[in-house]
Amino acid sequence: MGKLLKDCLFILFIVAILFFLSDQPSFSRTLKFVQLSDIHYSLVKDDTSYKLLSKTRPLLEDAINQINKENNIDFVMITGDGIDKPDKSSIESLFDALNKLNYPWYYVIGNHDTTTDGYLNKTNIVKILKEKNPNYIFDSTYYTFKPQKGIRVIVMDGAKNKGISSHGIIPSSQLCWLDEILDKSKKDVVLIFIHFPLLPPFESKNHEILNAGEFKAVLNKYEMPIAVFAGHYHAAKIIKRGNILHVSSPSLFGYPNAFRIIEIDNRRKQVVFNFRFMETNLKDLQSKTKILTLGGAKYYGKPSDRETTIIMDKR
Repeated sequence: MGKLLKDCLFILFIVAILFFLSDQPSFSRTLKFVQLSDIHYSLVKDDTSYKLLSKTRPLLEDAINQINKENNIDFVMITGDGIDKPDKSSIESLFDALNKLNYPWYYVIGNHDTTTDGYLNKTNIVKILKEKNPNYIFDSTYYTFKPQKGIRVIVMDGAKNKGISSHGIIPSSQLCWLDEILDKSKKDVVLIFIHFPLLPPFESKNHEILNAGEFKAVLNKYEMPIAVFAGHYHAAKIIKRGNILHVSSPSLFGYPNAFRIIEIDNRRKQVVFNFRFMETNLKDLQSKTKILTLGGAKYYGKPSDRETTIIMDKR
C-alpha cells in the first residue's frame, strides 16, 4: 500500500471519528445547575396555623447541605420569592445564608421580594445583591450570561413595579431586550429563568402573567431549544411544547419542600435535559406542610414532573 493511500485512509479514519463524536455530548463537561424556588425565608420565631415561617431557616440549611454534597454544580438559581416579606433584614439574612453554598448563585425577583412603597425596591435589591454576592455583576434585575459555550442563560424580572400583586407582567422594554438577546443566540440552547411561569402548572387567575401572550410571541419567533424555569405556583410540572420546555418547580417553604437538580448534555443535533427531584431531609416538617396544603398531589406532581429525561431536537 502506497504512502499516499495510507495517508488518505488515515485522514478518512480521523474524519469518521470526529463525525461520530460531533453528535455526542460536547467536549466541555455537562452543565449542571440547581433550581431553588420560593424559599419564603423569614426571621419570625412563631408559626401561624397555616404557615411554618419559623421553619424556613432549617429548611434552607438542609437544602444548602444537600447541594454542597453534590459535585460539579455550575450554579444555583433562586427563582423568586426568596423572602416572605420584603424587608432589608430578611433579604440580607437570606443572602448571607446563600453565601454558605459552595457554588455560585444567582437571583430572580419574585412578587414577595420587592415593594414599591418601602426600602426594598428593585434598585436597592440590586445594590444589596452586588454587596453580598460577588457573582452578581449586573446592574439590573434582568440579565444574561453564558455559563459555557453553546448555552445562554437569560434571567427575567416579571414582578410588578406598582402595587402589591401576585400577577406577573413583563415591561415592553424588557421584552425588546429579550428579543435582541434571542436573536443573537440562535445557535445556543437558551435557559430562561423567571418567577412567573409562562405555561402555569394549573389554573390560577390571580397568579398569571398578565401579558403572557406578548412574552410567548417573542419566544415563538425562534426555533432553538428554549427551556423556561419558573416557580410561583409552588408546584412541580414539566411540559414540552414544540421547541419550548416549561419547567415549574416546587416550593422549599411549602409541600413538597423540594428543589431540582438539572443536567444538560448539549449535543450537535439534540439537547438532553435530565431532572432530579430533591426533597428535604426534614421529614417531620414535610409531613406538617403536607397537612397544611390542600390538594398536595397537585403540588407534588406526577413522577414525570419530578424526575425525567427530556430530549429536544435542534433545527
